[in-house]
Amino acid sequence: MKLNYKKISGSLAAMTFAVSALAVSLQAATLSDQDKQFLTAYGKAHDALVADDLGSAKKAAIDLGPDGTELNKSTSLEEARSAFGKLSEKAVKLADGQPGYYIAHCPMKNKDWVQTSRTVANPYGGKEMISCGEIQEIRTNRKNI
Repeated sequence: MKLNYKKISGSLAAMTFAVSALAVSLQAATLSDQDKQFLTAYGKAHDALVADDLGSAKKAAIDLGPDGTELNKSTSLEEARSAFGKLSEKAVKLADGQPGYYIAHCPMKNKDWVQTSRTVANPYGGKEMISCGEIQEIRTNRKNI
């Protein structure tokens, strides 16, 4: 039996590249403790805004550190929701590829947010628009090897 070393070498190189790419992508998906703390505090702010609770949203802002400054300074739910929209940009990036996070979108406000439930809980409209929106992507960290 004659072995084709060029084909074997090419196949091995392709497999090595694929395994390396998978390893890099799995490493990128790991959240730091700081990122986990951000998403936890963000979730508290989300829940507070869903309930139209400015005081609790401002308390959650403190746990967001410097990122939460604008939310903490808010004097109205409208200001708080605007600040939350900026925080959502970061949250969406962090939650990408993480298990248990869902990206939702409000078509009325044209805004996205991250939540941990599949049931829509819109922070931009509060109690009046709690179910306005839809889950855009269910993001899970699937390890298909």
